[in-house]
Amino acid sequence: MKRIPIIKYTVYGNNFVIIDEIQTPSLTESEKTKFAYQATNINFGIGSDNFLVIQPCTPAILKEINNSRNYWTNIPDPRNADYIFRMFESDGTEAYSCGNGLMSIANYLFHQYDAISARILTEIPTPTPKVVSIGTDPDEKSNWAKMVQPRRMPKEMADPSIRQYISGEVDLVANIPIDKIRQTDAMQFFANEGSLTVSGYLVFTGEPHFVIFADTGFSTTEIANRLFPSLSKKNKFSNYPEKRTSTGTAFVDFVGKYFAREYSNYFPVGINLNFARSVDDSKILEHRCFERGINHETLACGTGALAVAFVAKELNMVTTNKVVVWPHRCRWDAPNAEIKVEECSDGWLLKGKPCMLFEGTFTWQ
Repeated sequence: MKRIPIIKYTVYGNNFVIIDEIQTPSLTESEKTKFAYQATNINFGIGSDNFLVIQPCTPAILKEINNSRNYWTNIPDPRNADYIFRMFESDGTEAYSCGNGLMSIANYLFHQYDAISARILTEIPTPTPKVVSIGTDPDEKSNWAKMVQPRRMPKEMADPSIRQYISGEVDLVANIPIDKIRQTDAMQFFANEGSLTVSGYLVFTGEPHFVIFADTGFSTTEIANRLFPSLSKKNKFSNYPEKRTSTGTAFVDFVGKYFAREYSNYFPVGINLNFARSVDDSKILEHRCFERGINHETLACGTGALAVAFVAKELNMVTTNKVVVWPHRCRWDAPNAEIKVEECSDGWLLKGKPCMLFEGTFTWQ
């Protein structure tokens, strides 16, 4: 039996259980894999989207990780970072990175260790992990993560036959037979369609993302208003019609699970699906994300927000280096929620406002 100190954070409804191993290890490598289920399970555990671990970046810990998981041919240089950021899915799989998770760690380091900024190693399971900077802006009461430049998906994440990165034309076109779509009340608007064509852009922002713009990415134009019904109410978020009709939510769930099932050969580690729409044609995007690790729509996603902002900038859909991304599902209950994405000379900056929910001890048998 182990008593494990935990901290639970939320970033716009994206929830994390954090274990701090900076001073003392709480779990072995094999136990981290097993504990992920307890951290994410709402019925028999704590309940969260993901389980995060923060460790000091030392030669011994990097060696321990590689001895257990065999991620790297060459162990990363520990001198380049202060800490190691790790994220685990409910099945124990180690994920690559997470913008909202990094901002949560920044908030935690500030309150626990008075750290205004830190260098942190992320994308741990990839052959070449990346160092990013994270920190806190005390005046704005916000946190930030300077992510690396969006780029092509690593070859182990996407079939090379798929064109990758932003080319000005769509990177992937998928055709979904209409008989694959369940004709529930929420999906009746498909009744007269023969098939659904989905088109969009592939980009890696620490996680693999497929970005679909609702107004142009579907063969039927009706989908855009069903995905983002708030726009028909002039963005008055206090009375979302989507709370009472499940069309948009059912559609996101269907398309996300369809891709996970039918396109697994193209994306062996899965793909996050992002649905986006420009709100005022200049600097605000509304965003929904179906996350591969949890296999359902999340309330907010930092690397997804970066992906839609980057693609919109590449396609000249936004006119500024500072883009505001509205996490659609979160704004049902938190009408002012927004993730700020800023293009800098050496990367992209995510800004948000994590909140610690509680800290305590979990007894694990």
